[in-house]
This record gives sequence, C-alpha cells and structure tokens, in this order.
Amino acid sequence: MCLDEPCAEEERPRSKSMEDYECLDVDYSRAVPLEPFIHQVGGHSSMMRFDEHTVCKPMISREHHFYLSLPKNLRKFSPEYRGVIQVSFQEDKDGFIRLVAHPCETNHSGGHSESDSSPAGSAEEDNVSSASSVHRTKRRRRRKEKETGINTNEITHSVPLCDCVLSNGRRRWSWPPVRVRLLRTGSIEVQSNGTGPFLVDLVENKEEAESLKGLGHNPWSLRCHKKQLAEMRKTAPNSKLHKFILLENVTSQFVYPCILDLKMGTRQHGDDATEEKRNRQMEKCASTTSASIGVRVCGMQVYKAETGHFLCRNKYYGRKLTEDGFKHTLQQFLDNGQDVVAPKIIAQLQELKSILEKHQTYRFYSSSLLIIYEGNNCWGGANRVENEDLCASHRAAGVAVKMIDFAHSTYKGFRGDRTVHQGPDKGYIFGLENLLRVFHEIVEERGIVDEHDT
Repeated sequence: MCLDEPCAEEERPRSKSMEDYECLDVDYSRAVPLEPFIHQVGGHSSMMRFDEHTVCKPMISREHHFYLSLPKNLRKFSPEYRGVIQVSFQEDKDGFIRLVAHPCETNHSGGHSESDSSPAGSAEEDNVSSASSVHRTKRRRRRKEKETGINTNEITHSVPLCDCVLSNGRRRWSWPPVRVRLLRTGSIEVQSNGTGPFLVDLVENKEEAESLKGLGHNPWSLRCHKKQLAEMRKTAPNSKLHKFILLENVTSQFVYPCILDLKMGTRQHGDDATEEKRNRQMEKCASTTSASIGVRVCGMQVYKAETGHFLCRNKYYGRKLTEDGFKHTLQQFLDNGQDVVAPKIIAQLQELKSILEKHQTYRFYSSSLLIIYEGNNCWGGANRVENEDLCASHRAAGVAVKMIDFAHSTYKGFRGDRTVHQGPDKGYIFGLENLLRVFHEIVEERGIVDEHDT
C-alpha cells in the first residue's frame, strides 16, 4: 500500500457519483432518536449520538467520498466510516425539537475494516442497509470482548452523573436528558433535568455561558447543536430529510475522555475556496500558532479527578495562544495522566508522521487531529473507581490519535480536482514535528519515563 513510493492511480478506489449513495427506501419503522454528542469539543457541524459506539454528522459530499477512499494505513488514525442515514427535523406543538435518524436501503454498505480485500481497501458494495456496518462493528466488538475479557458496554461515553454500584459490583452510568425548544424569537433554548460536570470556559456570550452552565454536555457541543437546529429549521420544512454520515465514536472506549482538538497545518483553506474565504483563513493562520508552528488548539476538555469536573476550552481560547501558551495548554491537557499517556501519545504521533511522509499529493487542509486518553486514573478523586474490572477497562483504553474533518482534503485524481500538489503535506507534517517537539520537552522537563523503557 504505497508506503515507499507515490500511490499508483489504479490502487485507489474508483470515484463514485452521489447516486451510488442515494437512499432507495427510507425505513421509518426503525427510527432512532438522536442526542447531541456530549464530548464534542470543537468543529462547526453538530455531532449527534446514534448509538453507544456510533456518532453522525451532516453529510458533506467531498468529506463522504474522502472517507470512502482513505488509504488503508491511515484508517488506524481516523474514525471508522459506517454508512449513511436520513435525518428528519421534528417539532411538536409545544415547540420542542428533536432529530430522528431513519436507516435507509442503499446500494452501498459503508464501513471499512482491516479485512477489506480490495487492492485499495475500499468498502464492499452489497446492496444492504447503510446502517448494517454498525451491526458488523458490534459483532467484531463482541468477538474482541470475548478475546480480552473486557466488557466494552461498561465503557460508556456518557458522563457519570449518577454513579450507582450494582449488586454484582459493576457500575451503571446515567446523565440528565437534554430537551431543546425553539422560542418565538427564533432562538433555541436548551433545557436539562439535572447538573453536569462540565465547567463553561470562555464562551463569548455571558448569557449563553450562564444558560449552558452545569449541563451534562461540553458547552461547545450544545452551541453547535443550537446552531445546527436553527439552520435546519430555517432552510427546510419539517418533512424534509437530511443526509448524515455515520462514524465511529472514538470516545466510546473511555469513561472520562480527556480530549485535545488540534487544527493541523500552516494552511486552512481548500483549493476551491473563494478569494474572500482564502484571505480570511490566511489572516487567521497568520495571527495564530498555525503560522509559527503549524498547529493550534481548537478545543479541549480535561477531566479533573479531584473535583469531578471537566475543564473546557474552545477555539477562541486557542486563537489567542502564543507558542508558550500552546505549550502550557498541552501541559494542562496532560495533568490528569502525564506519567502514563505522554509516551504513548508521542509514539502514535511519530507513527502518523511516518505514514504521512510517504503519501504523495495528499493535502489535509482544515482537518483536525484528536488526542484522547482516559481521565479517571482509578486511584482517587471525586469519582474514585475501585471496581477491578472497570480499572482494567480504563487501563486498556490507552490513547487514541485520530484525524478528522476531511471536507477540504485532496489528492491526485480525487473527484477530478484540477489542482495537483507535489510531495507530502509539508504543512501538516511541520505541525506534527512541532507537536512532537513540545511533547518531548514536557516529558524531559517532568522526568517522565516510558514504561517500556523501564
């Protein structure tokens, strides 16, 4: 798979038209209510929870195609693509809103796995439901649970607002439901029947900060959800269906996920950007750490075990950071697991850098990199976990490094793009080099030793 030389054109999946992914028939009997994804720390589009291990987001044709053609050796570093669903916008007589997913019959199964046998690792086409890949993933997960002895159903992305120990020693997690209502003024109101562990930080509007305070979601998640609902209601009647893509929930293996969302590269605009957008993005990069080190903070949440709360930062915080501030933020991100996770993060970043250096003509403009680790160390704090099975699950969760947001990505031959870039994505690699340098500095300054070196 194209590791030491540019990929040959015949090794990539054939380009498909959008007709390949049209829903042939929407199954309204299998409606799935969607909830805001509670751990969204950055981005523009609202991420929604489809099930415990799957999220969904509004489909952008270009990003959808890029997921389908993603090189096999990069799939380890991206969420698994799981298909397409139709989503309806529903509003009741009292003004409460909900989004409902409807699995649909398509002529593409979606989903890719390590077992793909085609030369380019493309997904099979077998005329089954677009959500069938979710069921295949569940079967693979059950096989893995049997092999490892770890029950991933006990590792949930929900925030443990009610920490109940059952008679068998296992724990049950729950969180307050969120209700969204459209007001006559046109604004969206978020309601929750409980309090949550997320601390609002640096939300621009003080009234908005107060309304989001104490909810069981990252405040950026609710901000994106409100914006998404307002746009859907404004642009389409209630009966219209919207296409969403299904992706792996990369936080599902963690209970208290500490998440760092980094905008990678020295350039953020795509080749098709208007002059106005190009100038705006170039100005944004020039005024932030994107220009100087090729990476900037777009969002973060860190679980503080001593208080039982998440500290949340958003993209406006990241734009104001200097290089020293960027390093301080990485130190803050590692505060809950530095001795264990820092070397693991470095190892994965080095592997990703090695892979990207060998992919010719690829550009990942405006894409982000997620770094995730388990925030509950099982040894103390407000939510101390003494159950041995859960502690084993926490330790097994390890570290996740994932590339996301491919709406402006390209490579030679992708969808007939006219602009062809030479060599690997040097701007992205420059960001990875500096990210590695900062992590190495933190490790050396704090005397952290890789457990494999002892």
